[in-house]
Formats: sequence, structure tokens, C-alpha cells
Amino acid sequence: MKRIFLLLSILAAAARAQEAPITVRIGYQPSSSVLEVGKAKGFYDRETAPQGAKVEWIPFLSGPVMIEAAAGDRVDLLGVGNMPAIVARAGGIDVKVIGKAAFNPATNAVLVRPDSPIHSVADLKGRKIAAQIGSSVHYFLYQLLTGAGLSMGDVQLVNLAGPDQGPALEAGNVDAIVLWMPYRTQLEKAGKVRVIADSAHVPGGLSLYMVRNTFGRKNPELVEAFLRATKRTNDYMRRNPKEALKILARDSRFPADALAESLKGFDWTLEVTPKDRAAMADIKDFLLANHVIRDDFNIRDLFDGRYLREAGAR
Repeated sequence: MKRIFLLLSILAAAARAQEAPITVRIGYQPSSSVLEVGKAKGFYDRETAPQGAKVEWIPFLSGPVMIEAAAGDRVDLLGVGNMPAIVARAGGIDVKVIGKAAFNPATNAVLVRPDSPIHSVADLKGRKIAAQIGSSVHYFLYQLLTGAGLSMGDVQLVNLAGPDQGPALEAGNVDAIVLWMPYRTQLEKAGKVRVIADSAHVPGGLSLYMVRNTFGRKNPELVEAFLRATKRTNDYMRRNPKEALKILARDSRFPADALAESLKGFDWTLEVTPKDRAAMADIKDFLLANHVIRDDFNIRDLFDGRYLREAGAR
């Protein structure tokens, strides 16, 4: 009888374990407007509920930090910029790009103090510039310098996280900063900076959704649910921009006028195009040449379009 009781207990425990809901851990940043709105509207909860899953939202200050969390199995789905995705794959972190995230093409900018003698990209030569190495602004700075006949070796690059750049510029510790929305817009609205150049007409800017591959292989239906919820949020924001802004202003620490700039000019398409993949290949080459990454890989290995096709969320 004791053996029978023990066997029944084991079977009952196994059954309870099977019924335990799966937790979907979604990483997001202050610039992840779509994820913020979808979270507030409950779209992700509703799309994952039929699979018996719970959604856990994990905030991060930047993409590189989020990539570290993915490597440590602390996040499953994440929204990052173009460079963190490549750095992750080159570093042996098993992640895949599953879709393109909507963002303002002018999100990145080189900023200086209002009274700075710097008035053009050419004036950056020999200057101390703060940027987060391995983030999208790093490559953006490279593109600007190259276009002005300069190289990364012509400037003093200081690796600083986004929230730390404004105080560093104000204190005079650096001559310029390279920052993204809404951080940059908040500084602009406060009259603390002047824009030298932004990314509005610079090709190759991308924001992406990624999945930790182990999670994706085990739970493809939840990855598809994530993409359907994202498509649903995109549609809502496109049709209801004022309501979306109210949600962001309510739930964010950024003022409404700074957030409003972030929502302009969105490309709402989730599908990654051949042109996008070519741009990512160029970024990979830049990272290799500048020794940010050491190991090369086939850029096609970074992408997995099956989830988006199965979700019907293009």
C-alpha cells in the first residue's frame, strides 16, 4: 500500500507540474513603444492565454544588457536594436531575429551642448564622444564619420549607457553624445542639447524582435502568439495614435512631448526584408573590422522567418 501511495503521489505531482503555466519573459526598453502599449492593453496576455501561459515583463535600459540576460536564461523574447542582435550571435548566444520592430527612423542623433563650438560632423574630429558600444548608435556614428571623410580613429570614443550620457555632456566630461529616442528628445525639450545630425536619412537603422532559440524550439506557439499580439498592437497604434500616446505618457517616466516625437514615421511592417538583411551584413562587417566581435558567421543564420509566417502577422 505504501508503494501504491508513493506511486500515486508521484503521478499527482507530475500532473500538477504539467498543469503549471509556462512563463513567457518579455524584455523591453524605454524605447520599446509597441511593447509598452501592447502590455498596457493586455494584448500579449490575451494571445498567450489559450496556451495556458503567463507573461512576465522585464525592463532593461539598453539592448546590450538585455542580450546578457538572454545569455543567462533570464529573458525569452526581446526587443533590441540592430547591433546587439549581431553581437549576441557572434558571441555564441543562441538567439534568432523573428521580426522587425516599428521605430522612428530619426531616433538616433549626435548631440552637443547648446553653446558648443561643434556645428557639423566634421567638427567632431579629435573630440571625446560618448556612445554605447555595441548598440545601434555605435554604427550610426560610424556611418556619419565615414560620410564626412573621418574614421572611428579620428574621435575619442567613450562607452556610456544611454541614461548616463546627458549628465556626462552637461558636466563637460565629453564633447558630444550619441543617443536615441526618447532619451535624446527629453534632453532636446529641456534645452540641454543641440542636434548635429540624426538618423532620418541614414540607411540600415533597424529595431528587431528576437527569441532565445531554446525557448522558441520548445514553445513555437508562444512565439507566434507574441508576434500576433505585436501585430495587434501595431494596428491599434496606427489607428489610435492619440490614445497610444496617452498610454505611454501614463506608464513612462518620459514627458508626453518627448514621447510624441518617438512615435513619428513608424514602419509598421513586421517582416524583415532582403534589404534589411543586407544592412545587417554590413553592420557585421563593421563590427568585425573594429574588433567589437571576433567570430564571423553567416548572416542568414541570425534570422528565422517561420514564426512570422505561421503566425500570419506580416
